[in-house]
Amino acid sequence: MSVQNHRLVIPFLVAASVSGFSWAQDSATEALESPSPGEEQASEALPTGAWREIGPAVFGGRIVDVALYPGDRSSMLAASGSGGLWRTRNNGVTWECIFESEGTISIGDVALDPTDENVIWVGTGEANNQRSSYWGDGIYKTTDGGESWALMGLPDSHHIGRIVIDPRDTDRVFVAALGNLYSSNVERGLYRTTDGGETWELVLQINEDVGVADVVIDPGDSSVLYAASYERRRRAWDFDGSGPGSGIHKSEDGGDTWTRLAGGLPDGDLGRIGIALHGSGPGTLYATVPNMNQVEIEQDPAVSFRTRFRKGELEVREVQKGGGAEESGLKRGDVLMRLGDVDLNSVWSVAQAFGAPSGGEDEKTLTLEFTRDDESKSVKVKLSELMRFVPIKPRYREIGGQIYRSTDGGQSFEKRNKKSVAGSPPYYYGQIRVDPNDVERLYLLSVPVMTSSDGGENWSGNIAGSVHVDHHAFAIDPEDSRRLILGNDGGLHQSYDQGETWFHYENLPLAQFYAVGVDMAEPYNVYGGTQDNGTWGGPSRSAQRGGILGHEWYSVGGGDGFYAVPDPRDPNTVYGESQFGAVFRKDLATGASKSIRPRPREGEGRYRFNWNSPIVISHHNHEIVYFGGNRLFKSFNRGDDWHVRSEDLSTQDEAKLAGNVPHCTITTVAESPFDPNKVLVGTDDGLVHLTADGCLTFTNLAGRFPGVPSGWWVNRVEFSAHDAQRAWVVFSGYREDDFRPFVYTTGDGGTSWKLITRGLHQAPVNVIREDPVNPDLLYLGTELGAFYSLNAGEDWLPLGEGLPTIPVYDLAVHPRDGEVVAGTHGRGFWVLNVSLLRQLTGEALSSRAHLFNVQDSVRLPSRGNFAWSGDGGWAGKNPPGGVSIHYRLAQDELEKAVKLEIFNSRGESVGSPKAPSEAGIHSVRWTGGGSGGRFGSRRSSGLSPGEYRAVLGVNKEEYETWFEVRSINPREK
Repeated sequence: MSVQNHRLVIPFLVAASVSGFSWAQDSATEALESPSPGEEQASEALPTGAWREIGPAVFGGRIVDVALYPGDRSSMLAASGSGGLWRTRNNGVTWECIFESEGTISIGDVALDPTDENVIWVGTGEANNQRSSYWGDGIYKTTDGGESWALMGLPDSHHIGRIVIDPRDTDRVFVAALGNLYSSNVERGLYRTTDGGETWELVLQINEDVGVADVVIDPGDSSVLYAASYERRRRAWDFDGSGPGSGIHKSEDGGDTWTRLAGGLPDGDLGRIGIALHGSGPGTLYATVPNMNQVEIEQDPAVSFRTRFRKGELEVREVQKGGGAEESGLKRGDVLMRLGDVDLNSVWSVAQAFGAPSGGEDEKTLTLEFTRDDESKSVKVKLSELMRFVPIKPRYREIGGQIYRSTDGGQSFEKRNKKSVAGSPPYYYGQIRVDPNDVERLYLLSVPVMTSSDGGENWSGNIAGSVHVDHHAFAIDPEDSRRLILGNDGGLHQSYDQGETWFHYENLPLAQFYAVGVDMAEPYNVYGGTQDNGTWGGPSRSAQRGGILGHEWYSVGGGDGFYAVPDPRDPNTVYGESQFGAVFRKDLATGASKSIRPRPREGEGRYRFNWNSPIVISHHNHEIVYFGGNRLFKSFNRGDDWHVRSEDLSTQDEAKLAGNVPHCTITTVAESPFDPNKVLVGTDDGLVHLTADGCLTFTNLAGRFPGVPSGWWVNRVEFSAHDAQRAWVVFSGYREDDFRPFVYTTGDGGTSWKLITRGLHQAPVNVIREDPVNPDLLYLGTELGAFYSLNAGEDWLPLGEGLPTIPVYDLAVHPRDGEVVAGTHGRGFWVLNVSLLRQLTGEALSSRAHLFNVQDSVRLPSRGNFAWSGDGGWAGKNPPGGVSIHYRLAQDELEKAVKLEIFNSRGESVGSPKAPSEAGIHSVRWTGGGSGGRFGSRRSSGLSPGEYRAVLGVNKEEYETWFEVRSINPREK
């Protein structure tokens, strides 16, 4: 038997009202106000439980930077784009996250003090300009190896590309700040501190649209620095990743003054530049430069039609649209036989027949004989008319990726590459490294990893073909250049043979989920789509003694994954998608996957789909599926056939449609649990539509949401399952660099809407969910964590303990098991038991004593033995064993006056765990006995299947509740 006793000490006022209660702000505490007189005060807090992290870790997640500890080859740091900072002391056998609870854990760069390993600098805000490259709140510093962190300033820098520390004076630090991603701002450029971060000065400033992406310092002369400026602007519908503000700058006085370097470098439209310096005084400077300037593409001369001889026949291979051949009736595939009196059977006869036409009034009309599908045809033509062509418009392309080298301190640069190098899109990469032991050996990060052994003139193919693509982080061991550390969208990798072979770390839980779905299997499974790692599923708990292991997760689909929706009646059927509408249905039993993407009918315009298009299964018929594009689609046979149920529901803004990112699309769909004819739809350009007649007509609700700016992205629409007139809409200003939360509710079917955001942090909201049992209990996922409300959204509090400061993209409330699953964008799935939280009603909190219902327990057969498997694996947490018994005491009681006893169905006492007598809500875990092992107590080891009764005695008053323990075998599903 084990007992867990939690004394909860945040003050609140107990409400006497049964119907609910409201929150009010009182200094630094949250107070629960009673609507009736005679309220009593107690010292306790509402317990929301501890989150458990379930992974997966097997495929990692985006790594944006790595740092090696000088002189300690077993230690390194790995920075995740949205999952915090991780450290290993044993070369990756195990990792610990040392930066996960700060104001944000989106990281752009990390730097180690070369003289004191306890001093680490973290620049927040990922620098890779992705859709989900989260903003930062400045630069952090630790002086105790990550035990504690201090925010050192630059809160509006938002995205930090590089941190460099002066090796001769480590209080002197330079920070490359990119600034806002979606808007202009002043706090961008290169910053310098000379007092360890106490004060900062902006030493290189271009303008409010140009930041600095990279900076290097001369190791032998710290007064010499090089910096790469970068001009970029993302919008929801467009990304401009280049401009004339991008360039390379040099300072020779420690950053006081700067000169833009020009000798041999291109100017004009340049993208994200990366730089690397080998040696000093002046050393060798390398730069990867995305040259986005346009050059004309050489084209074949314009002709009316093109032919080729194929098996002795003159076949038409191309007919120019609008030219004379098309007007004469020729088509591709026609075989030309004779023109006038010339047989077209040789190159010479063709030249004779189609020689320069004379034109003019005296030109003869000739008969052109040909065959089409073995049928003889002829047409009367004048040669000048037949040969008339439409002039070709010039076509242009970007010059592409270039490598430049300077050996004279930047006075002159030589272009080294023969062919365009670097990947697309260039804004996502911009990293070049030079081997500290070989000035000619370079590494260029992009979709592949390319290497050059001759200073950038010639480049290999991909030297990392056995691992994930899209590379962002790279480190070369200065003591052994064969050892390479590589970070990409698929996690962290290490090579000991200069890239010939790679090892992938499968123990970093950094999955970036966009959505979460749960099925009704027992135990239930969790599904979600990830950034660049496909769609995955796995168990919410495991029979494995060590927890949920990597091999228990399975791939459902590839590409970038998003919605993953299991059929509630068939756990073997899952709907998923990859980017921009590539929806599919997968049969997990057979492994068969079928594309069910809607296709335009003849005469219809092209459909548009969002990066993350919504998939919804009907509450009323699991064969019915909704899917959102620019129109709403509905299928009555699981996606095999689609019916267009709406016109274009977006603004169809021409300027936005002209952008290079698909926009003006549906982002969220909800069907009413009460009425299948009632559907809410939200779009990425700020519209909310409601239909109440089965999609025959839609009402645009825009303008009914007080305070939200026009055109903001609609992240979520949701109907209540308790009240047919109740619904919610969530807007996001993330893509406007506006981080205010906007959550609205209606109680009159959508006629009027009220903002409900009191208590929330300054962070956009992604999702709202209603508890299926308690109608006043709501859950919220934001860009900085999860929240809950016990009064229908009037007030919000942080949900659960232990969740990092992480974007919660989606939430799923399991209808049977009383658990909330959070799909985070950077730390995988997290699960929270809310069986107690949903019972915290006014009645329960106003009684002198209250015994809460005990959640039934499910036993799994214990499997696996990790005694010989080493220490390098990562396992998701299982729920603790046994059952949790919760009760509340309104006041302190005598110790002997409180007793908790467990009886079996025969009325026999089988346990009497210690019951604390202090005022507050207490949690007692009863396992019925059993002992541990390597991983602690065996789950449910002493609980036999059957029905049990828990009895709480308080001063001769008794409170009781029944619960059941069941045993299942997942292999029998």
